[in-house]
Amino acid sequence: MKQENYNNLLVTISGGRSSAMMARHIQTSPKYDKYNKLYCFANTGMERPETIQFLKDIVNYWGIDIHLVEGVYSLKMNVGVNYKKVGFDDLDMKAKTFEESIAHVNKGTFNGMPNTSSPFCSDYLKVRPMNKFAKDYFGTTKYIKAIGFRSEDMPKRISWAEIKEDKKRIFPLITDFDRPIGLPELQKFWNSQSFYLKINSKMGNCELCWKKSDRNLVNAIRYGTRFVEWFADMEKKYGNTAFRNNKSIHDFVAMAKQGFEPEIDFGQEDYNCVCSL
Repeated sequence: MKQENYNNLLVTISGGRSSAMMARHIQTSPKYDKYNKLYCFANTGMERPETIQFLKDIVNYWGIDIHLVEGVYSLKMNVGVNYKKVGFDDLDMKAKTFEESIAHVNKGTFNGMPNTSSPFCSDYLKVRPMNKFAKDYFGTTKYIKAIGFRSEDMPKRISWAEIKEDKKRIFPLITDFDRPIGLPELQKFWNSQSFYLKINSKMGNCELCWKKSDRNLVNAIRYGTRFVEWFADMEKKYGNTAFRNNKSIHDFVAMAKQGFEPEIDFGQEDYNCVCSL
């Protein structure tokens, strides 16, 4: 791997099982003993309570010091994204961070919610705040980022050629084992642990992530969500919907109320999202 010889390592934790297994591997593997490690989770304000409890369990059971950050945004022109450190007791759980990020992007020429044509939410809610925090934490931009891809992410999200050429990112679940970690190995790992993520992985971290398939969104609403009215308010405010095929949140609520699987495109796949890394 043509990797920069940096000793600083940003371990991105999404709140999902794969990135958590990666974090544990990096914590315990002698391969990473000499790295200055930063474990970081960026909160969008729309994460499920089960995800937050999972993060708490990672801290309590494994002793991993997870730094929690939230994006800080501005309505002033030429002011970029910043961050703030938060604790578990003052995490935004009402999507205020998400709402402010949308307003931040809309201060310029763009007008609307994030969508398939402009999927800016991952960048503004996750990538930029974490990168800004890592720069301040390490005192330099010279750091490597660990990403929790596993075998199922190849080659759609990453290829061997890309892994070999990537100088700023590493993919431990793919490169550090006899064969890339897949779903069976992931499940075996979590079966051996004292805690687990108490929601199905198809629920994702953000309760109603618009990048989810129609089927998964319907099931998420049936499971229970806090953000139907939030999406309705945002659709009204910005005059568009984030969901694919121009469906509104009320369309999904109506489908969720049906006593059978609605007639939707069951072949849809969830879009790639940094939140699920």
